[in-house]
Amino acid sequence: MTHPSLPALPAHHHSLPFAITMGDPAGIGPEIIAKLAQDIRRPPVPYMVIGNTAALHKAVRAVGARCAVQPVADCFDRFDGLAEALAQGAIPVLPAGPPLPHDLAPGQVDARAGAAAHAYVQRAIDLALAGRVRGIVTAPIHKLALRAAGITHPGHTEILAARAGTRDFAMMLANPELRVVLVSIHVALSDAIAAVTPDNELRAIRLAHAACRGLGLTHPRVAVAGLNPHAGENGLFGDQDQQVIAPAIAAARAEGIDASGPWPGDTVFMRARRGDFEVVVAQYHDQGLIPVKYLGVEQGVNITLGLPFIRTSVDHGTAFDIAGTGQASACSLVQALQYAAAMEGTASKARAADVTGAPSPTPERPRHPAAAAPRPDFIFMLTRQDRTVANALDLLPEVLAAGVRHIGFKDVGLPLPGLQQLADAIRAAGAVSYLEVVSLDEASETASARAAVGLGVDVLMGGTRPDAVLPLLRGTPIRYYPFPGTVTGHPSVLGGSIADIVASAQRMAALEGVHGLDLLAYRFAGDVPTLIQRVCAAVDKPVVIAGSIDRAERIEAAVAGCAAGLTVGTAALDGVFPAATPGLTAQLHCIRELLETTCREQNGVKR
Repeated sequence: MTHPSLPALPAHHHSLPFAITMGDPAGIGPEIIAKLAQDIRRPPVPYMVIGNTAALHKAVRAVGARCAVQPVADCFDRFDGLAEALAQGAIPVLPAGPPLPHDLAPGQVDARAGAAAHAYVQRAIDLALAGRVRGIVTAPIHKLALRAAGITHPGHTEILAARAGTRDFAMMLANPELRVVLVSIHVALSDAIAAVTPDNELRAIRLAHAACRGLGLTHPRVAVAGLNPHAGENGLFGDQDQQVIAPAIAAARAEGIDASGPWPGDTVFMRARRGDFEVVVAQYHDQGLIPVKYLGVEQGVNITLGLPFIRTSVDHGTAFDIAGTGQASACSLVQALQYAAAMEGTASKARAADVTGAPSPTPERPRHPAAAAPRPDFIFMLTRQDRTVANALDLLPEVLAAGVRHIGFKDVGLPLPGLQQLADAIRAAGAVSYLEVVSLDEASETASARAAVGLGVDVLMGGTRPDAVLPLLRGTPIRYYPFPGTVTGHPSVLGGSIADIVASAQRMAALEGVHGLDLLAYRFAGDVPTLIQRVCAAVDKPVVIAGSIDRAERIEAAVAGCAAGLTVGTAALDGVFPAATPGLTAQLHCIRELLETTCREQNGVKR
């Protein structure tokens, strides 16, 4: 799916701060932030910490810093006290997350610390998606603490990608000598080998190329490391290098990317370090991170690629063994903020070039149907016949366990407190939440929009009155996908001709604050595949296909039309897909497999 575009930047963008999340409060995050505040290498850009004031007071004492900790207030369109805190050399803190208990011990895994760290990240994402900060810089979190708090995502990268609603993301590790992009991240080695697929390889190569262009490198050379020893030695040590990686490199070269390989993993990093390549695509976590970290953890920076905002991070963990002692180095955090500032500067030049008509240094991935068909995001709706099911909260753990990370519901079927519980649970799990409007008049549609704001969902879908809804969403991080065309009745029906619907889609997509469209294609009585293709081709924003998607042919039409996502609810709950076993889990796995198979077939990729 093409991720939502960057929010329009206000004229005072360069006075906006970077958001630095405090990380796990039981780790070294608060201490390295306290050191950053007084580090002369810190770039001269405004920043604020999202975290806990008391924890930072304690960290300032632990490291012997001579600076105050000053809370700032979020006043909708500004951060009160931020400018004053920075002018006085104080650490500005936007308080977030649950209160920290007095018995929270440094250097210990604690679910309460994990929940707080997750809350800091979520608040930063809210601000970034709303265009209220210039980017996010993260201090380290602890994976076991997250898990203890009930957060299923293994780390920052997956949390950020889920909230941003993108599948096209990757981790890049960088230091002054190497840049490395990973095909797979936090998975077991056996799963990492399984992740060597044509789609994953090509995605990583594209992201590596775009990242280097975003850093100001006009003609980056992308080296792709082999999976097996000696890059397979012509098939003697495995065939993935020849059968999977090499064709992906050829496809990237056909797109104009200077990619080469697969190169033996034992020498490619040495070659990149001496200047043969600008970036290396590594096949799995340790293959790429060992050479970067060997050169010095304190100089490394973790960058998430493919997000609609800048995110950098330290290249180390929570260091529980020294937490609370004041010994931790802030070097990696300084580097992370420096990288974020450099990337933001390059992005600003790119936006200026767009305004003047000059070509962008980071071209978007092609969306035309003639290009490779992207895999739409699967949005599972906890609904039946346009109503949220009564047991939605009980079903949620099963849905999450099946790997679904885009989860929606309607604004009818459950009382508001029940919807709030559901929205909170989806968010706590790190999934993307969608509220789809069911309304027949302006009053009920605006009431639904207010409910979306109150519930704190990520995406508001549906409705046909953007002029009434957009003022209610202004200043919130909610992404808005209204219905194009004439929608009537309950369950809803899409009327009008294809030409009328396309014209409506173009009008809506042109509105500021509309991030995409929710096309009720399978509630349309005409030629649905043509409708999908015409609408997706007519607008430059993501289009989600909705209605009654209950068979493989309808999934195939969404993929062929280059849709960004598709919703399935009733059909999965009623068990209509051809799963091998009964039950909702089998249905969800079947839908995901149908999507994968369809994308492979339509892109001409053999398994």
